[in-house]
Amino acid sequence: MLAEIPGTTAVEGRVAGDLRVDWPASPSPVAGRVLSLPAPGGQPVLNRLSLVTGRLPDALRPEEAVLHTAFAEAWGVRPGDAVAAILNGRREAFRVVGIAHSPEYVFTSRPGSPLPDDRGFVVLWANEEAVARAFDMQGAFNQVSLALAPGASEPAVVAEVDRVLEPWGGRGAHGRRDQPSHRFLEDKLAEQRTMAVTVPVVFFGVAAFLLNVVLGRLVEAQREQVAALKALGYPSWPIAVHYAKFVAAVCATGSVLGAAGGAWLGAGMLAAYQPFFRFPDLPYVLPAWLPLVGALASFAVALLGVLAALRRTLRLPAAEGLRPPTPAASGGRSLGPLLDRRLSPRAKIALRGLLSRPLRTALTVLGLALAVPMVVLGLFWRDALASMVALQFDGIERGDAFVALTDPRPSRAVREIARLPGVLAAEGQRIVPVRMLAGHRAHLLGLTGLPRGSELQVPRDADLRPVELPPDGLAVSRRLAAKLGVRPGHPLRVEVLEGARRVLEVPVASLVEDVIGLGAYMEIEALNRLLREDDLVSHVALRVDPREAEAVWRRLEERPRVASTNIKAVSLRVFDEVIAGMVLTTAGVLTGFGVITAVGVVYNAARVSLQERGWEMASLRVLGFGRAEVARILLAELVIATIVAVPLGLPLAQAAVALILGSRDNESFDLPASISPATFGIAGLVVLGAAAASAAAVRRRIDRLDLVAALKARD
Repeated sequence: MLAEIPGTTAVEGRVAGDLRVDWPASPSPVAGRVLSLPAPGGQPVLNRLSLVTGRLPDALRPEEAVLHTAFAEAWGVRPGDAVAAILNGRREAFRVVGIAHSPEYVFTSRPGSPLPDDRGFVVLWANEEAVARAFDMQGAFNQVSLALAPGASEPAVVAEVDRVLEPWGGRGAHGRRDQPSHRFLEDKLAEQRTMAVTVPVVFFGVAAFLLNVVLGRLVEAQREQVAALKALGYPSWPIAVHYAKFVAAVCATGSVLGAAGGAWLGAGMLAAYQPFFRFPDLPYVLPAWLPLVGALASFAVALLGVLAALRRTLRLPAAEGLRPPTPAASGGRSLGPLLDRRLSPRAKIALRGLLSRPLRTALTVLGLALAVPMVVLGLFWRDALASMVALQFDGIERGDAFVALTDPRPSRAVREIARLPGVLAAEGQRIVPVRMLAGHRAHLLGLTGLPRGSELQVPRDADLRPVELPPDGLAVSRRLAAKLGVRPGHPLRVEVLEGARRVLEVPVASLVEDVIGLGAYMEIEALNRLLREDDLVSHVALRVDPREAEAVWRRLEERPRVASTNIKAVSLRVFDEVIAGMVLTTAGVLTGFGVITAVGVVYNAARVSLQERGWEMASLRVLGFGRAEVARILLAELVIATIVAVPLGLPLAQAAVALILGSRDNESFDLPASISPATFGIAGLVVLGAAAASAAAVRRRIDRLDLVAALKARD
């Protein structure tokens, strides 16, 4: 019947079930998933396995199995090793004959959890006969995969599959987008696409601004040489071509170095992601057009700055161009009674130098200010991750463990678990798989029923205040409400995907914050009442005595109705190792770019200022000023500009972070735009440190200034 659905090209059923693995080396319970392989050849038609080592199970040996690469690498499992598992309350002994990748488990995680756990979650493939016998499903299947023809309507096929399987207890079909591994991978790819646009635009914009300003000032500093060439009869075109060649040489050198560095960084980032996403092959590909586009864009921006400055110079009469630039009219005006009395002559010279060139000063301050967000963009990820962990694992999920039962049980199961030695508190929850619909929008998730006054799972609003669950409505996450296009007061169609498969109409009562996944909550009594069920629970949240935690985990493993135990400490470890690792890999690269940009901004500002004012500095030396005095006069302008720029860069950094995070489209994680004062302080210190290093470099140039050559430059 399923094969006859219009739009399907292949249909394959199998038996799947949860399992627990007896793995003494693990300090916490190991859960997993067992999947059957077809009897004839062992290789499924859809979702084919890619063997890393070993072979597929022999059809005549039910004890043979294939293990997923993630768990095998985490524990060093090899073909020939034994794995003892509990399937449907029965202990089965398997012998590993192969290690494989699977397109279904590019990213492995426990059911209902967006966090991967290579050490605590295993995927195992065995012969169909062995798996079916363990779950009493000989000659039957409980999962089916379908391939669609090009152009087929996925929603129409999903609806028809649900209609066909409903009499047989079908729990709801879904598209590939809602498959957990694919969803997380798609979220990560979407995030990378966003980062690939926003971050390069920000960095390239700053770099282009610097290149434009530096080369433009270089031309202005050579106005007398250009005017001399014009006076000797040189036409404008050869002069423009000369500068274009100069720009081309600079951009070509930078582009070659940038392309090589980009390829190295790209390959490094890809290698850093390989432990998290299990692909048979993940080659790094650098399209030839990409560095070419970057080089052309750099050349265009640099040429624009040079030609704009050159145009201003070429428009001057030769006689005027050969003279030094007319000093700014504001050079001798008063700075005000207070500043005139309190400032030293050197400070007045520096301040008047800044005020006499307002546009140039503004561009310098802007360039220095932009260095701050460049550094913050690399550092703020740690703050965002810390805020997310604090909200999710300290504010919302306040228990120490989360126990999933094999099937919904009467609430007395909570009291039985609460009586275990070492358990300080236990709260029952009812999590029901549902499809929520609002108009044409839909989303699959688990609807969570919580007890009134729950202390181990506390939904919170946007102000992080606890939300009291309504007696007859839903509390849905803000991001889920945005996806479905609903607000408080709007009704939601809720299709239950288990049991009697009831269809409910429930209003949205309030919005809550969820930073990991998308959630919806109700009072457990109201949920059971809507489902027309007794007082049932499917999960139990626990708070345990840390001194007896390991003993509690062992006791839970021994209970046949416990399907799995998610431990908060393990989730935090996984988060630190995997999610934080992925994010901080990107953050490290961004931090490096930010520091390089900060140094480039500050040094170029100081270096160009020295080039423009070399004659003035030499004149002061001839008039009797010492090296240190001359350096202080020049560098005072840089100090003032830096002091003004750093505070201006802080709101720019906040805006840049909000822009990047706001453009992310990720259902798995919602990073808050949180920047700690320490991060702002470090960014400011980096810019100040870059200014100090640049000042030291410029000071050495001032000390080595050739007075005769500098003074002859105006002759």
